[in-house]
Amino acid sequence: MSRQEGWLVRRLPVGMQDDWVMARLLTILENVAETVQVQADQIPLLADPTVTPDALLSWLGRFVDAPDTETLPAAERRDLLAQVGSLILRKGTQHHLETLVRPFVSEPLEIIDDGGIYREGEARPTSGKVTVRTAGITHGTPSDLLKLVRSITPAHCLVEVEVAGELVTAEER
Repeated sequence: MSRQEGWLVRRLPVGMQDDWVMARLLTILENVAETVQVQADQIPLLADPTVTPDALLSWLGRFVDAPDTETLPAAERRDLLAQVGSLILRKGTQHHLETLVRPFVSEPLEIIDDGGIYREGEARPTSGKVTVRTAGITHGTPSDLLKLVRSITPAHCLVEVEVAGELVTAEER
C-alpha cells in the first residue's frame, strides 16, 4: 500500500471511528480505492521511456510522433524515444532526421538537405531534395528505411535513399 492503512477510516468523525461496521465497510472501500490510486500514481511513469513497460513503447512512440520502432531492440527503442521527445521543437530539421534514422543504419551516415529555417526574405532557393546515404541497414530493410525517411520529411520534398552505393526504390523488399 502506498498510503498508510486506515486513511479512510480516520476521515470519519471521531465518534463514528469506533463503529465496527462502519470501520469494516470503509476498510473494504479503502482497499478498492487503493488499487485505483496506485494506478493513478503510475501515470507519470508511462510517459518516461526509461521505465514504461515494453508493451507501451509503441504507444509512447506515436505520442511523440516517432517512426515505427518495432524492429529495434527494446533498449535502443527507449533511447530513441527519449531523444525524439526532446526534439519536438526541431521537427523537420536535418538534426531531427538524423536522430530518427541513425538507430536503423550503420556508419557512415550522410544526410544532405538544402532546406532550412530563415528569416522572411532571406531564404535561398532550394530544390526540396533530401538525400540519405549510409553504408548499410542494421534493423529492417532498405525499403523500410525509405518509408521511414519519407514519413519524417515534408510532403513536398523529393527523397532519395542510398544504401551501400545503391539507390533504394519503393519496389525493393
